[in-house]
Formats: sequence, C-alpha cells, structure tokens
Amino acid sequence: MIVTVRIDDRLLHGQVVYSWKAALSYNAVVIASNEAANDETRKMALKMSCPDGVRLAIRTIEDAATVLKNPKLAQMKVFVICSKPKDAYELLSLIDETPVLNVGGMQMHEGKELLSPAVYVSKEDIAYLDKIQDSGIEIEVRQVPTDNVKNYNELKSKLTFK
Repeated sequence: MIVTVRIDDRLLHGQVVYSWKAALSYNAVVIASNEAANDETRKMALKMSCPDGVRLAIRTIEDAATVLKNPKLAQMKVFVICSKPKDAYELLSLIDETPVLNVGGMQMHEGKELLSPAVYVSKEDIAYLDKIQDSGIEIEVRQVPTDNVKNYNELKSKLTFK
C-alpha cells in the first residue's frame, strides 16, 4: 500500500530518511525516476541513504508502476519518491491507487518561482500538479511531517506566471 508519493528533487536524503520514516512508518521506498534509474553512481548514493531494514527499489517511471502493482507490496507501507511533478503525474496515471501527493523539495532554477519554502515551480510543474489534482489526488505542500500542510491552490494563486 502506498502511504504517500513525494516530490523531492533530491530524492532520498536525511530529511526523508528520518522525519518521514518516523511519521509514516514505511518499510519500503520506491524511487520513480528515469534519470536515477539509469545512473549507477546516483543509485549507489541513494542505496547508502536508505535506512536499515527498509527495502529500496530505484526504477524508471514505467518499471516503478509495475513494482507498485505487485500484490506483495499490498502488505507493505510504501513511500514513493519522484523528482518532479511530470514524473509523479506519469507514475500516478499508471497505477490504480490514489495516494496523497506531498510536494516537499524542488530547488530554484531559472524560470521557477517560489511556491513555498524549499519549493520552486515552473509553469510546466504547475500544469502537471493541476492535472494530478484534477484526477482527484490530494496535494499537500510541506517539507517535513511536522510542518502545517499548506493549501496548494492558495499558494498557486500567489504566483506571478499563472
């Protein structure tokens, strides 16, 4: 069972490992990223970040969807991490579950605006987040579980590039 899908461009790191593990009690992590799945050095670093006793799968978007449909995962609490809204949209469109989407960490790059602390978005990111929301999936914006959930629509309404 998927407990949460998170968008975090750093994928698996200390904040995810400790704060989200304590809050969600997950016992498996699926990283859905075409880039990470095809980068042996990055996969090695991600594996070193995974907590003891937690299963880790680093897969392309399509392969991650196949893994998530495996009946064996129904008995596990699975935390899914994507690096960007486009990947999350593609993954969510390939699975049957409708978990909460947590938007937690997207770094500043040219053409992006601040949505909330630690979350910078482009027009393309907003378009994919809107598609996700329109499909009936709840979007929460917060960096760590102890943060108050911020309303995506309210945050989006303050962007200048709408």
